[in-house]
Amino acid sequence: MVRLYTAMVQHCDILIVGGGPAGAMCALQAAKSRPDLEIVLTDAMPEPRHKPCGEFLSPDGLRILAQVGLEDAVMASGAHPLTGLSLVGSRGAMSSDYHPVLGHVPHRPYGIGVRREVFDRVLQDAAAGVADLRRGARIVALERQADGWLATLRTDAGEQQVHARLVIGADGRQSLVRRRTGLDLPAGRQRFALVCRATGIPHGTHGEMHLGPLGQVGVAPLGGGEVNLNLLLSEPGRRLLQQRSPSALMRAALRATPSLRPRTAHAQLGPLLTTGSLPQKSRSVIDDGLALVGDAAGFCDPFTGEGMCFALQGAEALGATIAALPRTGAWRQRELRSYADAYRARFGAKRRLGESLQLLLRRKPLAERLVGLVGSHRGLSRFVVAMTGDYL
Repeated sequence: MVRLYTAMVQHCDILIVGGGPAGAMCALQAAKSRPDLEIVLTDAMPEPRHKPCGEFLSPDGLRILAQVGLEDAVMASGAHPLTGLSLVGSRGAMSSDYHPVLGHVPHRPYGIGVRREVFDRVLQDAAAGVADLRRGARIVALERQADGWLATLRTDAGEQQVHARLVIGADGRQSLVRRRTGLDLPAGRQRFALVCRATGIPHGTHGEMHLGPLGQVGVAPLGGGEVNLNLLLSEPGRRLLQQRSPSALMRAALRATPSLRPRTAHAQLGPLLTTGSLPQKSRSVIDDGLALVGDAAGFCDPFTGEGMCFALQGAEALGATIAALPRTGAWRQRELRSYADAYRARFGAKRRLGESLQLLLRRKPLAERLVGLVGSHRGLSRFVVAMTGDYL
């Protein structure tokens, strides 16, 4: 569905760099509202793969999947329903199902644990029906033009140039699009994570976050007796990462976390995946003929593993802007301003909340007392869980 204007350069309306949840959902949202647009979707990997990810999607993520007709397909792929969230410290716990709060009702009374490569494949396969999907295509150059951008893509077959009126950077925390277009901004701090899948850990129907001395340990049941373990390292944990293997450090964190020690004594850990420093920032999420979405727009350090939902929500906001773009002419910042405004409104407060939480968690006695206080009040627990479930 992409026109060839010359033998050397391929032209399209939208080039999406990155085929993860943000990029694939951008293609689906754009095609849903503007079937006249020609879309190229690229992903550097030849096939979806397991990535360091919390593998958790909140109820609002399911709402966005339903918009493009994919909720049933994702649920049928082996996704595991999670009816609420628990935050556990050594002095108490906060726990609640996804209940209606202040008149706000979740799309479903559950989120899901879902294996990342399975989730990516469902979205990419659907996007292939509305866009020219190119797996194994890596962007190596990006040049500003008067009417858009000229991108050079590299595949096993060689290099090809694609001209697009709009380039969407959906290529993750270390976004090449963000860096090549001058939108990269130093994060100012570092934060690392270890991720693996494990069996032999008893669990319920909640996503869980446990506070421990080496960091926060997320537990997302994935079905079939398997869970995702996500360790967000504290400063002591970060220092130990230089001295111990990732596997040894994950086991040390499980042993050091009182609420997990007995449950994980006989856990079998799968391969450990590590991240580079998580926090990333961008100067802006738009430029002339350019938009950033998902982690490429700036990693939000989600305390409860909401990265995949943030990706879908950003794609939804960008899709609304794409629906109103003029049919002819170049798309400048002024045409994309509504996306920047929506992004700021949707994620600004949550980013500040996440940063405040991380400051609080550095003062562990205070954090432990706060968890116990919120946990003792059912209304407060429901309020916090509704906020993390993105329906409040």
